Amino acid sequence: MGATASANEIDWRLAIGAHDYYVDEADSHTFGAGVQIGLEYMTQSDILLTGDINIYIDHDVDELDPDHIPIWFSSAYGASGELFSFSDTSSINWEVVLEGKRNTVSSVEKQAKVFPAVAYQYQTDTFSAGVKVGGGYYFLEIDDDVPRTRGYDREDFQNKTGAYTIAADTHFALGKSFELALSAQQWNDGSDWLENELQAELSYDANAWVKDSLLVMSVKYTEYNLDPYANTSVDDPDYLPILPWNKDTFVRVYFDMPW
Repeated sequence: MGATASANEIDWRLAIGAHDYYVDEADSHTFGAGVQIGLEYMTQSDILLTGDINIYIDHDVDELDPDHIPIWFSSAYGASGELFSFSDTSSINWEVVLEGKRNTVSSVEKQAKVFPAVAYQYQTDTFSAGVKVGGGYYFLEIDDDVPRTRGYDREDFQNKTGAYTIAADTHFALGKSFELALSAQQWNDGSDWLENELQAELSYDANAWVKDSLLVMSVKYTEYNLDPYANTSVDDPDYLPILPWNKDTFVRVYFDMPW
C-alpha cells in the first residue's frame, strides 16, 4: 500500500497500531501494539525492491506458552519485475519473496519461507486481480515448552522442506476513500499441505490527515498442518499433536504514513 517509489528514490513508510492475536481453540485473545518500518525502491531496470520489519509487544494474559517473552517479530522482503506485458492492464510477472516471523503467542518459534514465483496480474486504477505459483523452501519451528508437556523432544520441533505455493489476490476501490484487498495462499510439500493463509485488508485514504497516509484494518487467518511433527502414527488412538491448536487469527488496526 502507499505510493511506489520512483527510480533511484527510496520510499520509506512507518506504521503504528494495535492488534489482537486470537487463538480460537484456546479461546485466547492477546492484545498489544506494534510498529512497522517499510520501504520500496524501484531500480533503473524496473525491478521493485520491497521490505518491512515489524516489532510487536503483547499483553500476554493467557500465557499459552508458559515461558513466552511477550515481544515478537515478523518481516518480509521481496523483488519483482515484469516478464511479459499483454497490454497496459495485463502482464506476466516474476517475484522472489522471503518472509518470516518469530516468537508468536501461538508457539511459532521461528518461520522462514523463501519462494520465487511467476504471476499473472490484471490491474486498473480501481481493480486488480492476480494468481501466482512458485517453488522454494519452507521452514517452521515450534516453540519447545508446550510440546515437551505432550511427549515431544528437541528433534521433533522443526519441519524444513522444499515446497510449492499457489496464491490468488484481488483489490478494488469502495468509493473514493476506501479500498478492500483479499488474498488466499497455500504452501504444500507435494504430498500434503503445510500452511493455509487467508487475509482481508480494508484501507482508508487518510490523505486529509497526513499526506499519502492510510488507516488500515487487516485480518490474517493462518492454519498449520501439525502432522509433519508427529512423533508417532497420526492414526494411533493415543496420538497427541505437537500443539493443542493449529490455527491463529491476527487482527490489526494501524496508521501507515511516509517516513
